[in-house]
Amino acid sequence: MSNSKYRKVQSMLHLSVFILAVCLASVSCTKKIDINIPETAQQLVVEGNIEIDKPPVVLLSKSQNFFGNININNLSSYYVHDAKITVKSGSDSVQLVEFCLNNLPLSDEQKKELLSSYGFDMDDSVPLPNVCIYSIPDLFSCILNGNCSMFGKANTTYDLKIEAEGKTLTSTTTIPTPRGANYLEVRPRPDSIPNDSFVSVFVNITVPDTFGNFVRYWTKRNKEPFYLPASQSVWDDRLFVGLNISLPMERGYPKGQKVDIKNYSYFLKGDTVTLKWANIDSKTYDFYYTLENDGSGSPFSNPVKVKSNIIGDGLGVWAGFGAKYYTIIVPK
Repeated sequence: MSNSKYRKVQSMLHLSVFILAVCLASVSCTKKIDINIPETAQQLVVEGNIEIDKPPVVLLSKSQNFFGNININNLSSYYVHDAKITVKSGSDSVQLVEFCLNNLPLSDEQKKELLSSYGFDMDDSVPLPNVCIYSIPDLFSCILNGNCSMFGKANTTYDLKIEAEGKTLTSTTTIPTPRGANYLEVRPRPDSIPNDSFVSVFVNITVPDTFGNFVRYWTKRNKEPFYLPASQSVWDDRLFVGLNISLPMERGYPKGQKVDIKNYSYFLKGDTVTLKWANIDSKTYDFYYTLENDGSGSPFSNPVKVKSNIIGDGLGVWAGFGAKYYTIIVPK
């Protein structure tokens, strides 16, 4: 076969392959496909923590199917009641008791503020869900006058055991010695304009010269009732071992709240900003790092498996926080 004929045949083959590919693509795009997604087994979900000078708190709920429907009206059905939960440290042990929102001595407005800190956008027309937690029996006297049957201590390990719905879950966490920050400072934000009302707040830290230091942080502005974590709230020391550095501090928002992307993470002139800065152990870091980098539900992001430190038929986190607090008033 001559070169010219060979090139013609080759061109025809290429064209045929292209047409075939287009036809297949057209068929595949219009064909109806039914996917049967199996239901996943329901698991217990744990969100528990203990902080220096504060009692242990555990929120226990049940998981739902990935495409399941959960809303404010059926939220209460996901909480697990009548669980036996024990926290132990050395020879000290306490069995936690259940406290539910309906029984707390709070006004409806205070309850709404509490729920908003966990991402619930409460509408006045919707009844308040009866959110429940487990904590020490003398919780209120602990809060009011500091008399606690158990509270967190630095450099101490705490074992958690949960018995509920025929399942047993366990976990262990350590409250590291808090290293803390050096100071907070206010700087103009990077894209600052004349008479800009927004500023950046930086935290200055001295990182130890040994690996294995992990931090989680929260912020609170003015009269906000609760400390709120940033969207990327955990740091490790891999890039900063042995350094003195200042890092930008992202403002925390309630989960699910709509934010102004242009001014996201910044603070306002005149704000009173309080930072909660907590050293955490490696497993606590792994949980929050993977949780906060799960793609935020985007179908185009790579899936990330959240690293739970709960052992047994459950998932979630049991975290120890070696926290310190710092406040700065942003000049007007």
